[in-house]
Amino acid sequence: MRSEKGDTSQNEALLPASSSAKEDRQARLFRLKVFRCIRETWKLALPVVVSRVGTVGMSLCDTIFVGRYSTQDLAYQSIANTVHMLLLSVAMGLLQGTIVLTANAYGRMKFHECGQVLRRSIPYALLIGFVMTAICLPSEFLMNLLGQPQDVAVGSAKVLSVYAIGIPFAVLFVVQASFLEGTKRPLPGMVMILIANVINIFANYVFVYGHGGFPAMGAVGSAISTTIIRVILAVGMFIIVFCIDENDLFGVWIKPKKDKTENAKLRDIGYGAALTVGVEEGAYAVVNIMAGWLGALALGAYTVMSNVSTNVFVLANGVGTASAVLTGIAKGRKSVVDMRIAGYTGIVFNLLMMLACGVFFLIFPHQIAAVYTTDPELIRETVPLVMLCALMCVFDGTQQVVINILRGAVDIFVPTVCQAGSFIVLMLPLIGLFSFRLDGGVEGMVYAMTIACAASALFLLGRFVFVCRRYDEDGFF
Repeated sequence: MRSEKGDTSQNEALLPASSSAKEDRQARLFRLKVFRCIRETWKLALPVVVSRVGTVGMSLCDTIFVGRYSTQDLAYQSIANTVHMLLLSVAMGLLQGTIVLTANAYGRMKFHECGQVLRRSIPYALLIGFVMTAICLPSEFLMNLLGQPQDVAVGSAKVLSVYAIGIPFAVLFVVQASFLEGTKRPLPGMVMILIANVINIFANYVFVYGHGGFPAMGAVGSAISTTIIRVILAVGMFIIVFCIDENDLFGVWIKPKKDKTENAKLRDIGYGAALTVGVEEGAYAVVNIMAGWLGALALGAYTVMSNVSTNVFVLANGVGTASAVLTGIAKGRKSVVDMRIAGYTGIVFNLLMMLACGVFFLIFPHQIAAVYTTDPELIRETVPLVMLCALMCVFDGTQQVVINILRGAVDIFVPTVCQAGSFIVLMLPLIGLFSFRLDGGVEGMVYAMTIACAASALFLLGRFVFVCRRYDEDGFF
């Protein structure tokens, strides 16, 4: 009896130690997962961020060249860009299913499924691209529809027509780059964008100002440069994906079987994402038009501020894309722990970047404005807007990252409703109040945009917490 008692007491003595060791192992494992996720986010986000910054860098280059060529041409470019970028953003939203489904398949180690997603996405992307081109081609009619003055309508219509030609090539590049990013290989896209930036500088110099035997074409010349770049990017990315990269592993040359379910899944994710992007971009397009109602100087200041905030927004978009990939891979593995780690790592990573950008805006607002224009009156109007961007970018960047994370988790409908509420129901009436009723001008617009971004960010963060709990209940580990 004494012997049995001794054995029992020994076992009981071992239990706390064993339990403690298990908890210690779990804590170490969790820390390792966090560190691994930070490393993976950094490895994936850095090339994606550089790629996105490079894309905006081309837009920045275009704006600077055209702005220094002529204020009138800058107005043409601004209005044409409003329509063109809205349609292109919707097209990119429609193709969000590519990166999400690719990441899900990659997380399940189903590499050939990744290639099948790409093959289904390419004809879909081209169809979308041609539809968007067809919408843009009656360009003068569109400009008149927006209520632009006749001279602005004619000038911006010429720019929009040139942009329209390059849209199919732009979406073809995007869908192939999304495939590479979804399989954690963003480096080729980054390299191509960097090369494109160098070409774009020389092309703008030639076509905007008229060198090398070409006439000076202002904003139209800049649009020609953009279209040429898009053709180069699409062809170059096709060579990388189908001829150079690991095409055998992913089976990119294998024609997918007809599968209505998979096609519907690709489209459904895209519909929600496109609606989200369309709501946000559409609201900002309306803001751009409303800024025109305040006069040419106000429109110029808003255009510069918008370009500055877009440069920051694109950083958040890069981090958001990386986080969406890692969240999508975690979902493919059915690991809610990894989803949480990927999501919160991306949010914190982005927040640090946004705070750094905000400090930069507060310290150098005059220098930033002077990059875009030499007009002292326009600089004076733009400086306070750049400073206000310091606060707006924190909330805008956060909502962009979280909505990408939710897409990676295939949560589409509720975030779309949130964006509609924030940017249409909340932001536009606030702009009417602050800018026009209270005579706040363009500054009133920025205040309204900041409030809308803050509301969106807070709601989406709560939604991410809810989604993770729901997956917990569904049996994710």
